[in-house]
Amino acid sequence: MSGHVRSISGQPMGAGEGAISHKQRDPRLFTALGYVVFTGIIVIALLEFGAFVTLSVCHWLWPETAINFAANSPAYRAYSWAPEFWKEEEARWRSQHGSYEPFRIWGVAPWHSKFINTDDSKNGSWRRTINPLGCAENTRTDVWMFGGSTLFGTGVPDWATIPSFLSRDLNSIEVGCVVVTNFGTEGYVTNQELILLIDQLKVGRRPRLVVFYDGVNDSYAGAVSPGLATAHVSFANIKARVEGSLVGRIDFLRDSYAFRLAMMVINSVHRTNVVMEAGQNESKAQATLDNYQANLRMVRILGDAYGFRVFCFWQPALVYGRKVLSPFEWKIAANETDQGTFRIMATVYREAEKRGVKDNDFIFLGSDFDTCSEPVYLDKWMHLSPAGNELVARTLATYIEGTLKSLSKPAAAKASSPGSQ
Repeated sequence: MSGHVRSISGQPMGAGEGAISHKQRDPRLFTALGYVVFTGIIVIALLEFGAFVTLSVCHWLWPETAINFAANSPAYRAYSWAPEFWKEEEARWRSQHGSYEPFRIWGVAPWHSKFINTDDSKNGSWRRTINPLGCAENTRTDVWMFGGSTLFGTGVPDWATIPSFLSRDLNSIEVGCVVVTNFGTEGYVTNQELILLIDQLKVGRRPRLVVFYDGVNDSYAGAVSPGLATAHVSFANIKARVEGSLVGRIDFLRDSYAFRLAMMVINSVHRTNVVMEAGQNESKAQATLDNYQANLRMVRILGDAYGFRVFCFWQPALVYGRKVLSPFEWKIAANETDQGTFRIMATVYREAEKRGVKDNDFIFLGSDFDTCSEPVYLDKWMHLSPAGNELVARTLATYIEGTLKSLSKPAAAKASSPGSQ
């Protein structure tokens, strides 16, 4: 048999001709592939644009569905600087996703602007607190505050955080020079705050007084999502990333408009799922408070060992109490998508109020705004306006000032107060 390959016509075909025919097919393959890729990109772009337009219309018709709903709060109408501040705050939200920290998972990301700043210090990088300048070491009293985003000051300028107001109030009494450090970190629960306190103590730093201000995040993580008292916020997302699951690998899609629109639709359709699990609410509320109080016991053990006093406060929340809600706050409370979540968190708050009275190891402030008629809540995460933070700081100061006076007079007997060591 001849070694030549024959064509259909029976004529010998040279070795080069087959290669030429193969090369001629390659451009068609790449053309088809390019067409598919280009079409896919166009479809994705149109889908994303359509989702953006749809979300924009929804946020215009129903402002309470917008991420930056807080910017519409009437609590800011009296401030001429409010529009500029909210531009800064929204820019921070868009550009920051926290910074990784060992064991605590995330921390406070660097940020500097006119109204919102994180300052580098010997204690790390934390939200700026307005403190007195030039405190002498022999008259200085260090107060450390731990909490989540409300304590951090989400939605308010540096001067309007709870720690800044508390520093002002405590320095108005005769207790020397009080310097408050804001260790508040957005999204933190007491599990993470306890680790943060230990980290600070391990390197030799010492406070005179430690304040824990929590409630909303512990309630949400412990009873709603993931519904595990010993976990943290965004547990499922971070777990998926660490384990390398498919959900974790495509997690970047969460920032897309299409994903946000899809989640809004899903939450609207399936909002009753959370309510249907209400039979588990009591046990989850009890587990949440068990874990919370166990963390407080550890903090007090550290206080005994390292010589600082401890105050623990359970923060106010829109979901609980008898506050007369403003129309703006009613829109937040009445959002149907969040009704199941709010009911579960209210169950945790009822358990917290009961234990706050019975166990006397933390101070329950869940009803602190019952006599306040002005709008103080900014969003569904219970972030507070400057006026709301000022009211909270004033309440904290009334509990703390007696202990500070005793610390400023070592010979005097130590004052005791509910929720304090």
